[in-house]
Amino acid sequence: MGGKISGIMPHSIAEELQLQPGDVLLQINGQTVKDIIDYDFLCAEEYLELTVQSADGETAIFEIEKDYDEPVGLIFASDVFDGIRTCANHCLFCFIDQLQPHPRPSLLLKDDDYRMSFLEGNFITATNLKEADFQRIQDLKLSPLYISVHSTDPKLRQELLGFKKDAAILPILRRLTGYGCRIHCQIVLCPDINDGPALEKTINDLIGLYPGVASTAVVPVGLTKYQTNPRLRLYSPAEAGKLLSQIETIQRRCLRELGEAFVYAADELYVKAGLPFPEAAGYGEFPQLENGVGMAALFRQQWRELSHLLPPTLPLEEKTAVVTGVNGAAVLEPLLQPLLTSPGNAGLHLHTVENSFYGPRTTATGLLSGSCLLQSIRPGQYRRLLLPSNMFKFDSELFLDDLTASQVAGRLGCRIDITEPNAAALIAALSGRQPTL
Repeated sequence: MGGKISGIMPHSIAEELQLQPGDVLLQINGQTVKDIIDYDFLCAEEYLELTVQSADGETAIFEIEKDYDEPVGLIFASDVFDGIRTCANHCLFCFIDQLQPHPRPSLLLKDDDYRMSFLEGNFITATNLKEADFQRIQDLKLSPLYISVHSTDPKLRQELLGFKKDAAILPILRRLTGYGCRIHCQIVLCPDINDGPALEKTINDLIGLYPGVASTAVVPVGLTKYQTNPRLRLYSPAEAGKLLSQIETIQRRCLRELGEAFVYAADELYVKAGLPFPEAAGYGEFPQLENGVGMAALFRQQWRELSHLLPPTLPLEEKTAVVTGVNGAAVLEPLLQPLLTSPGNAGLHLHTVENSFYGPRTTATGLLSGSCLLQSIRPGQYRRLLLPSNMFKFDSELFLDDLTASQVAGRLGCRIDITEPNAAALIAALSGRQPTL
């Protein structure tokens, strides 16, 4: 156990000590360091003894005197040093279980670690929390946490999670909020299983824990072409519209009683129902943005604020395409329409790609692969493609199917430019400016 060092911050204490990438931090002041949480907590002291094992196996102790909260300057290969705690559930709708045969190993990681929930905003089921975990959450004031609820009915939640033991979530939420921990919840909704009256009960139960439970997202189940469970299906447009009406009724009540909407529907439901997205003001501080809740509204708001930076005639190469998925097209098409129809911008195109890798039921732009682009775009059709970075593995140019941007660009005979998935970055790419937020 220990934290493997991957980098050293320039001009830091760690650089002065000549610590090196590949070294392993074992202890601080005699205490074992299990994760970046321990590291940050223990390093706040003014006097430190670091126990470090070098790449050749030798162990040394470094004594440090520093200012309170002065960083030591270590960068680690992972935020969790003793291995991420994985999910032991067998969720009825688990997206990882619906992946293609023999996917990239990292895609198979079922993270159910409360530490990654605190550090990265990852959703956990909380079915594997031990007494020591509760104590640590309380002692270190780890907040906020993100928890997948799905249903507050213990038997229904047990069925949804495929969990053999008690799956009651309300006692866990009451305990965590009793520590002062703020919780953001999600409900993955499956038609005819945990919607309707069951959804109403779940949301009302969570409202009863406000403000400890700070927000709740309702996200429709995602299905790939590899899903074979006959119980699972997608919402129809009419059903999605009815569901949104139910959620909006609850939002209005929450606004009157709590002062905020509390429960939010995923953007995908508005796309499915063919209904306009809410305005950005309706999402408060966007508590569930990374869960696909409010991304469309935020993008549209940024576009309105920054679109004045777009010249009437864009300085684009001929045959430039903004590439997106089905959900993204619902956001981009009305915003780009004035540019697409302008005679001076004849070289600009919006190209919507259907997902052939996971199947057409998968509509998120971030789940498109290189092979999806190769099946949708003809060689020579465009000279330049603008792709959002959420199509790629973090900090790389690797698609979900392990094709690279360079390989796809070579086969299509074009250049690929990767932008951040926000309005500022797209406007910058179209206008030749630097992104401005």
